[in-house]
Amino acid sequence: MKKKLLFVHPTMRFGGAEKSLQTLLEVIDYDRYDADLFLLRPEGELLALLDRHVRVLPQTEDAQIFQQPLANACGQYLRRGKLSLCAARLRFSEAVRGELPMRRLEQRGWKYQKKAFCPLAEEYDAAVAYLEGSPIYFCADLVRAKRRIAVIHNDYRALQLDKGFDEKYLRAFDAIVTVSDACADVLREEFPAFRDKIRVIENIISPRALRARSAEDVPFDPDYQGLRVLTMGRLDRQKGLDIAIEACARLADSVDFRWYVLGDGPQRGELEALIASRGLRDRFFLLGTTLNPYPYLARCDVYAQPSRFEGKSIALEEAKCLARPILTTAFSTVRDQIEDGVTGSIAQIDADDVAEKLRALLLEPALRQKLTDNLRGYPGNEREMEKWTALW
Repeated sequence: MKKKLLFVHPTMRFGGAEKSLQTLLEVIDYDRYDADLFLLRPEGELLALLDRHVRVLPQTEDAQIFQQPLANACGQYLRRGKLSLCAARLRFSEAVRGELPMRRLEQRGWKYQKKAFCPLAEEYDAAVAYLEGSPIYFCADLVRAKRRIAVIHNDYRALQLDKGFDEKYLRAFDAIVTVSDACADVLREEFPAFRDKIRVIENIISPRALRARSAEDVPFDPDYQGLRVLTMGRLDRQKGLDIAIEACARLADSVDFRWYVLGDGPQRGELEALIASRGLRDRFFLLGTTLNPYPYLARCDVYAQPSRFEGKSIALEEAKCLARPILTTAFSTVRDQIEDGVTGSIAQIDADDVAEKLRALLLEPALRQKLTDNLRGYPGNEREMEKWTALW
């Protein structure tokens, strides 16, 4: 008899954790498992790439209304006579205001947000909250499962969450999965009572699949003959794109190159203004999202990851699979992925050092070739799937 699995995630918008989940759902053995997916917001470009065996669970009308702007949501609840939900939506709006980190505000708002959701009807053999924050709280409060597994994709300390709030929820889980040894060390320090629950399972990367998708014929600024730098990721502060723009400005007068970014997010307007103020509209380009970024990755001269923090960067692993010369910043977990001077170049998390390390890569073809040669034949990690099946 097949086991029933549930995965809970915020959305399937283009992002690292979302790509990781999409790949995991692609490699599950559906002769042994049935898989349901519950999205707190059922939206995103990667929905189109989900394996056909995955059942995306519908949301209730109340949950859909809760996600609308405050006036619209309260108006609809009042017309339906749902005064308690109207009050919850008002209190949620008050709770998520302020200068705290986004994930801390998410914690403050959960007790109101959860009132819009109903407990899921089915009981599962295993329920996987595939991201820190609300998916963990949803799984603990509203899901019946024989086993619960929480996944934390980032350096937990860098997220600036309320540890006491999370500790109460993590007690309900049988395993806490994270994506690198460095992330696991942080979790053991932050939650010593749960150290025996902590497991490391890397984001699954398939070089064979990436190479096949990278062969698609996609024009990449075809009229430009200079060097191309590429970054992939959400447009938010974590990814350090403001650092990238400042580094680009420092090199603009001395090196012929263009810097392209694949991704979207809440910082777009701010970044566009910074690009304009630095006079980089013909040098630094925000391309938006695409379902297949790999032709761009395969054709760039340098892949750059200017992040302030990461768990284990999926984009770096993808660049390794395609043997691209890598420039990355020295975020806390980077040495789990990159050996400086061997598989990539590591810069400090500031524009000056990023600019200097990028200058060397752009002006020294032999250095780029060395990094590429050292990455050829990178094997990926599809065997990580065995660790998941052991937990289910």
